[in-house]
Amino acid sequence: TAKTLLLYSYTNCTIIQPKTVIIDRVNCGGKMNRTSWIVIVVLCVVGLGGLIYMNKGGGINVDDVNPISLISSTDEALGDNVYGNRNAKVVLFEYADFQCPGCGAANQNIPKIKDLYKDKVAFVFRNYPLVSIHPNALAAASAVEAAGIQGKYWEMHSIVFTNQSQWSSQTAENRGRVFDSFATQLGLDMNKFKEDMAAAKVQKKIETDMAIGGKVGVSGTPTFFIGDKELGKDIVDDILTSGGGTKMMDSLDQALKDASETPPERAS
Repeated sequence: TAKTLLLYSYTNCTIIQPKTVIIDRVNCGGKMNRTSWIVIVVLCVVGLGGLIYMNKGGGINVDDVNPISLISSTDEALGDNVYGNRNAKVVLFEYADFQCPGCGAANQNIPKIKDLYKDKVAFVFRNYPLVSIHPNALAAASAVEAAGIQGKYWEMHSIVFTNQSQWSSQTAENRGRVFDSFATQLGLDMNKFKEDMAAAKVQKKIETDMAIGGKVGVSGTPTFFIGDKELGKDIVDDILTSGGGTKMMDSLDQALKDASETPPERAS
């Protein structure tokens, strides 16, 4: 049913989500006729094509990029934002969309995991905004990357996810005011923040993240990798729900052991 589909879309955002939204809108008035189904099929094909193009990074070439290597910043380009030990043998990559409800739910549990493993693991967040279904996701990613230029990436990352409901359904003008208020809270240079949000290198960073995500087969958010190994649906479901990330920590522990590292002690 439409209700079931929407409940699923809350926990995980995928490239087929436009179909669930369209079905819900068409079906809300009663039974669907043949014409309605034709409209759905046409719109889904068009929407899926747009998502595939956008989620390939808008034409950014990453053929020579190793997806499991950390990308360093240069004067011309922004690199990976890393939390924890940049030189760690174990790296966890998260591909996510700031407007995705499931990503927001996951990031209620991920901070405690990052804090526990920060000396042993490098945590990398890569942008994967599903712009056709989340119209404010790209602006949110730009705001976080712009804050990062002033050294406040993870602080803005946290504020944007924690306050997702304040901006996710806003107009372009109103969402800008919300992001500005977050930047003010962090004491950022507001002129620079606004300039950087629109800067070419910020947009290229986001497109590069998306292109790398497409290269490794990301089709929905959130998606996690430890090195080149994608974490399974059961692990993702666990971090979105009452499991709180226990299965992700089990996976990190095993990866550390495989790297001859000792996992950190968990609170009993």
